[in-house]
Amino acid sequence: MRIAAIQLALREEPEEVIKDVEGLLNIVNKREPDIALLPEAWISRDPLNNLDRAVVGSEVALERLRRLAVEHGVVILGGGLYIPREGKVSVSCPVIDTSGEIVGSQEKVHLFRGENKVLQKGESLKTFTVKGVEIGVLICHDIVYPEAARTLVLAGAQILFNPARIVSHGREAWQLYLKVRSLENRIPIYAANIWSPPKYTGGTCAVKPVKYLDEVYLPELIEARQGLSAIVDEVDIEALSGARRERLVGRMPHTYLDSQSGEVAGDLSWVRKERGYTGN
Repeated sequence: MRIAAIQLALREEPEEVIKDVEGLLNIVNKREPDIALLPEAWISRDPLNNLDRAVVGSEVALERLRRLAVEHGVVILGGGLYIPREGKVSVSCPVIDTSGEIVGSQEKVHLFRGENKVLQKGESLKTFTVKGVEIGVLICHDIVYPEAARTLVLAGAQILFNPARIVSHGREAWQLYLKVRSLENRIPIYAANIWSPPKYTGGTCAVKPVKYLDEVYLPELIEARQGLSAIVDEVDIEALSGARRERLVGRMPHTYLDSQSGEVAGDLSWVRKERGYTGN
């Protein structure tokens, strides 16, 4: 399976960045990718302070992406768009198949800082079947939480995707999270970020565990070049299945999960109290 991860720049108008998407899809289509991933929040420079405009831009983008999926014969993961749901707005990654149908969507579960004030968090993590392969999507900050990636892998995900909008000083930590999630779950991860320096300096990448001597795995990261760009990577879906099963079967859930609630054992009220925690 071939995966394209697309790195976009922020623009003043949605139409401008949509044209960038079209141009980059034209380029990567020469490699015939099966799936194309876009970043989070690519439709607006300042979505939280211009939420209504971000919603309108997302609606326009979604219709264009549906047409592009048909034109290029590629499944498009729409990154992070701003989608109204039950009177509130969620950051959502639509999964658009090659017929232009939206076959599902993953909402951002772990909102980041100010997002909690204006956005609705997602309540579940889902897997989607794309061309016979199970995939999962973790939007930006979701990658920070190891339980999120592990939940998707236990549900059968064979590839994880991370549409993101990571600032330049957080880029190194972000790529470290990607490497660790890939390594601990024995799974390939594809991540797309924004390029609009100095605040956003890309880092769009593919991360895969690679076996070295004595059954030791290390995460290998392939990064897109600077600027408007994309990477197209080929992944053998079955190559890591054995290593992933071996890693998962060694889990000891009874030692770290509460037998009644199924959640991590322990009292975390001190965290909430000390930090004035009010989020999810």
